[in-house]
Amino acid sequence: MFDLTPSVDITVDSFDVNLGAGTGTQVPVDVYWRAGTVQGNQNNATGWTLLGSATVVAQGPDTATSVPIGGLGMASGQTYGIYIRVSNTFGQGSIRYTNSSDPPPTTSNGQLALRSFYGHQNEGAGNPLLSGSFFYPRQFNGTVYYHLGITPAVTCASEGYTGAKLTWCQNICEKGYTGATLDMWIHRWVNRYRDLPYCAREGNEEPPPQEG
Repeated sequence: MFDLTPSVDITVDSFDVNLGAGTGTQVPVDVYWRAGTVQGNQNNATGWTLLGSATVVAQGPDTATSVPIGGLGMASGQTYGIYIRVSNTFGQGSIRYTNSSDPPPTTSNGQLALRSFYGHQNEGAGNPLLSGSFFYPRQFNGTVYYHLGITPAVTCASEGYTGAKLTWCQNICEKGYTGATLDMWIHRWVNRYRDLPYCAREGNEEPPPQEG
């Protein structure tokens, strides 16, 4: 759990996290957000909104795993709380963090400031959101990717793909697959559709995301 405070208008595109699961494990991840700080709301589900859910492919402990959840516009000078969690840890590990100082430090690249606060124990199946124990102070192990301005992020769904085409596009663009697995899906796509999905077209990429 951490706060984001931009000094310019931005849109969050995605995150990197540090997962405890072994390389290649498929892990279900949720991202929640709230207007205002995490602090004081770490065990209060009121005001939290689900930004999105994705099943990601773990890259192994202490290696960045991409979480393709975004589209959250943030206004300059406002603070937003972020809660990233593994939604079902049975056999899939957890999100790793670092013990921190009290008060937790703020890191900034001049456009976006990040202040970590809490780690949260998995609530377990059937328990309400944010009902488990939390740990303070903890530092987020990860990266926030964003672009300048409050504009929608391009996704497979926003490109109008449906059915199998949507699933295949997500496997190529949004699941974090690499190496032979990514190559397999690209070859399948080209063989069936005779083109490339939006994220793989030369000259049609989105502007490089910023990191915070």
